[in-house]
Amino acid sequence: MSLEILLIVFLALGLGGAVKGAIGLGLPIVAIPVLAAFLGVPHALAIMMTPLAVTNAWQIWHYRHARGDQPFLAPLVVSGLVGIALGTWALTELPAEALALTLATLVTVYIVLTLAKPHIALSPKRGRRLAPGVGFVGGVLQGATGISAPVTVTFMHALRLERPPFIFAVSVMFLSWALVQSASLAIAGVLTPFRLVEGLVALVPIALGMRVGNWLAGKLSRKAFERIIIGILAVMALRLFQTGLGL
Repeated sequence: MSLEILLIVFLALGLGGAVKGAIGLGLPIVAIPVLAAFLGVPHALAIMMTPLAVTNAWQIWHYRHARGDQPFLAPLVVSGLVGIALGTWALTELPAEALALTLATLVTVYIVLTLAKPHIALSPKRGRRLAPGVGFVGGVLQGATGISAPVTVTFMHALRLERPPFIFAVSVMFLSWALVQSASLAIAGVLTPFRLVEGLVALVPIALGMRVGNWLAGKLSRKAFERIIIGILAVMALRLFQTGLGL
């Protein structure tokens, strides 16, 4: 790997950490498209497993006071674990071009949803009924691309949770899925010991980025911050589309 690509990877991980530090989520949606554009989707996912587990475990502890009563969470997480198995199979069997196109499409959907800011609202009862289906689809996407936010985060946002319980629920979901996905990737031969070490090293720029994100949260408006991220994601989606289409 050239020094130039190493620098880009370092900056991408730091940027993902900054987003997570500022708003409590967003590490995969920012970091994985950049990593995948240079390393491929399987390698990108393998690197991200350790950072996802560590950062979400920290957030669960930090927001443990906000766990409250969230009846949708258990069925969402459990059904997602089933979906991850199917998604991991797709990751190891589908061509690299198909994975790149899938990831590019997910990032594009995320951008559209973020810009449109849909005001969908779900009652707790309806959220409980929809949770298993949402979890399964999210798990498949998580296993295949490492990104389930266009489905799962949109669903949780529609439940209109306050920020602390929202971050707690998202962190529980992502930690549970990251642990099972790590085992699945290891069995499939994608998560190797060397890539595990790469994931540990990746914690350095992510931790630095989270500190910057915490600081930026009080300096930049949410709108300005989102615009910066959307711009970067748009560039990465374009690169992934080029890779997937062989342009």
